[in-house]
Amino acid sequence: MRIDHCKSVLSRYRTPSLLGVVAALQILDWHSTLTAPHTRGETNRLINWLVQWVSFESAVSTFKLLCLAMLLYGFLFWRKHKGLYETEFALALGVVAVVYGGVVFNNYVA
Repeated sequence: MRIDHCKSVLSRYRTPSLLGVVAALQILDWHSTLTAPHTRGETNRLINWLVQWVSFESAVSTFKLLCLAMLLYGFLFWRKHKGLYETEFALALGVVAVVYGGVVFNNYVA
C-alpha cells in the first residue's frame, strides 16, 4: 500500500468516522443521563423546561433522538456534497466529539 493511498483512505472515511463517534457518544450520554442517581440534577435548561409537561425520561429521549436525527442529516448532507467544506465539517465534529467525550466521562465518573 502506498503512502498516498493510505492518506486518501483515511481522509475519505474521516467524516463518517467522526459522525459515528459523535453518535456513539450521544447514545452513551443518553444512557448515563437516564441511569444517573436521583441526587444528580440535569444542567440542560431545555430538558428542565420540557420536564414541566412530560416525564424526565421522555424529555431526554426526545432530545437525544432529535440530536441523532441531526447527525443522520449531517451524514446525508456530507454524502451529497463530498469534498465541500470537508475540513470545516471534520473540525466541528472533532470539537463536538471532545466536548461530548468530557460530558460522558463526567456523567459516568461523578
